[in-house]
Amino acid sequence: MNEINVKTGLKTFKINFSDRNESAEISFNPADSELSNRLFKAQKMIEKKADSIESFDVDENGVPNVDEYIRYMDETNQAVYDAVDYAFGNKISDKLFAYCSPFAVVDGKYFIVTFFEQIAPVIREIVDKESSKASKEAQKYINKYKKASK
Repeated sequence: MNEINVKTGLKTFKINFSDRNESAEISFNPADSELSNRLFKAQKMIEKKADSIESFDVDENGVPNVDEYIRYMDETNQAVYDAVDYAFGNKISDKLFAYCSPFAVVDGKYFIVTFFEQIAPVIREIVDKESSKASKEAQKYINKYKKASK
């Protein structure tokens, strides 16, 4: 049987959980042109799921019903896990949220927000570099075609 070998651009990134002296590796293709589209779709997925999750009741003292609260948080977190895995095209949520939930507040921000703030410039740098290389490569073929058509 003939084989065709291709690469999908998968890159591995080390996430450092600095306050734990722990790290984990996640892999995805940061230069995938669909990544930003999937990130926007993931946001919509989370919003839609959040709207459909039944809220929890609180008593007269403002204390939530424990079972309802746990169910609510489990469903909300799962919506984020699913959306993140979808957006990055790979299962990363188990490693990303190994030490805290997406909505854990760390230094005044939700953990998920901090993650996106940290990864966005990394993705941008890789996309710029890969796009530049792809444009140069495409230009070689365009120039070759222009010469051949003269």
